[in-house]
Amino acid sequence: MILSAFGLLITSCKSAAQGSKIQSVSYTNTYGRGGSTSVTATKDTITAVGAGGRVRDFPNFKKKTDPKIWNKIVSGLDITTLDNTKNGARRGVFDGNDEIFTIITTDKEYQIINASADAENYKQLEKLKATLNSLLPDYQK
Repeated sequence: MILSAFGLLITSCKSAAQGSKIQSVSYTNTYGRGGSTSVTATKDTITAVGAGGRVRDFPNFKKKTDPKIWNKIVSGLDITTLDNTKNGARRGVFDGNDEIFTIITTDKEYQIINASADAENYKQLEKLKATLNSLLPDYQK
């Protein structure tokens, strides 16, 4: 009896997680008039785009995503934490760069802007940013 209840609990948790499957993640950094950089990953592709004067050395490419890399990118994301993450104020052209995360699931699109002040909920976004940026040298070849 206990085993069947435990099995039902595991199955329902798994179904809930699968019901909100991540389709794409994106990290964009804007520099006002200085340009912007963006790294977007889907199950199929990783795209990096840099535009503007401050980002001349940023790689621009579109490459096929390795399934292991995709799993590495999305494995650290907890959708329920995204619902609780607080946006910061936009800085725009005059006050500095804006850091924008866009995460699209089958159920919802999340756009989180300048959330670094929300220290607890920002941790997973910081890890996502580091993971995406760490892919750039390997994928630009």
